Amino acid sequence: MVTQPSGQSMSTVSIEAYGAKADGVTNNARAIQSAIDTVAENGGGIVLIPSGVFLSGSLQLKAHVNLHLSNGAVLKASSDYEDYISEHNIKNLTGGTVDEFVLPQRAFITAFQAHNVVISGDGTIDGNADGFIAERGQYIHKMRGPVGGRDQYLERPFTVFLIECNSVKIRDVTIKDPAFWALRLTGCNNSLIDSIRIDTDLMVPNADGVDIDRCQNVRILNSEFITADDCISLKSCSQTSQYGDVANVIISNCLMTSTSGAITLGTESVGDIKNVIVSNCIVRDSHRGFAVRAREGGRISNVRFSDCLVQTRTFSDMWWGHGEALHVTAFSWDDPKKGTDGNIERTYEGFVSDIVFENITCYSEAGLLTYAARPELISGIIYRNIDLTVDKRSKWPARIDLRPNGIESVLHRKHNGFEVVNATDVELIDCKVRWSKETRSDYEEVVLVSNSPGYSAVNLVEIVQ
Repeated sequence: MVTQPSGQSMSTVSIEAYGAKADGVTNNARAIQSAIDTVAENGGGIVLIPSGVFLSGSLQLKAHVNLHLSNGAVLKASSDYEDYISEHNIKNLTGGTVDEFVLPQRAFITAFQAHNVVISGDGTIDGNADGFIAERGQYIHKMRGPVGGRDQYLERPFTVFLIECNSVKIRDVTIKDPAFWALRLTGCNNSLIDSIRIDTDLMVPNADGVDIDRCQNVRILNSEFITADDCISLKSCSQTSQYGDVANVIISNCLMTSTSGAITLGTESVGDIKNVIVSNCIVRDSHRGFAVRAREGGRISNVRFSDCLVQTRTFSDMWWGHGEALHVTAFSWDDPKKGTDGNIERTYEGFVSDIVFENITCYSEAGLLTYAARPELISGIIYRNIDLTVDKRSKWPARIDLRPNGIESVLHRKHNGFEVVNATDVELIDCKVRWSKETRSDYEEVVLVSNSPGYSAVNLVEIVQ
């Protein structure tokens, strides 16, 4: 008997009892959905995925259902676009209340207003990214959409996308090879993600790990992420404004590796993102470490990053970033003078305030970046007890990457240890910048400060070793 997280035992239904076959070929969507529907109609319980490879088209979870993947179980997404049925299309599922024309409409596993839903167990949800690759690239793959469809960005399925489902619990499972974002929660309050693993092909574009969109009171704990795009991203997307801001998020005790960023706050940030604590995390071999990127008119505020180890390097310029361990920027996504082919919000500038980075050891090929279009956009940034070692290790030439930024996207020049440009009230307290003798000439100053009122530095130490 599988036990719910509360300790209450509930009835268990195996998908094999509904005719599911673990042959890796049969589309088991009808059998699995029947099991989910039956358990939901009976007031809730456990839908068991036993050991074996079960291929499936799209699935809809229901309230009080625990989708439990046994050790050795693989629930694998179909690569046939026709297996993602119209009833599970996000716009149809939500009765039109979520209609995101700038993001995909498909999901492998989805749910709407399914409160107390659980995904658990030691098994694997396989997004089957290989089945969506059109052309393998040297640094990034080109993905395929359906014949006659829109571009590949807008067509690939989310692996798990839960909408307006309160008290979600996702524990222990592995999500492997997502074709797009691996796990997205939109408007899912009071949710817990604990001890999961997300493992993606490091060259699949947009293969995020966890995306938290307009949720409040969320904890992401004790998990490991190896992702092509951001490991964890907090967003307030434009077409989901009915769910309010992102607020009260705790991220702790996680291990992260990414071809993009480990933790990103913003980019899609029409609404506010606030009250976030990140602690006791380790970032390895990533393009960016912790990034606060305000765009689209929203404000990111009251955020604390503390007691972390961050190691970054540079990758191809086909990926945003250039090895910054810590990154704070505020711009408009698109140039207002040129307009936008996406949301009108992409022509609006974003705001950042009250961000603290404390007790963080960084090993990086780049400096720490604080950069805005104008000083009013960023204010109150504190770097306290930051130990930064800067050393060039990759083949990629220096650049300051400000993307997404329709006005000034990339600056082709050397990095500085700390870079503070067009920002207000930035403080450096008890910080160290360590250079390697062999690569010191690849960089400029310990600190570059430009048009930044209220900047101050106390006990800033430079070491060449």
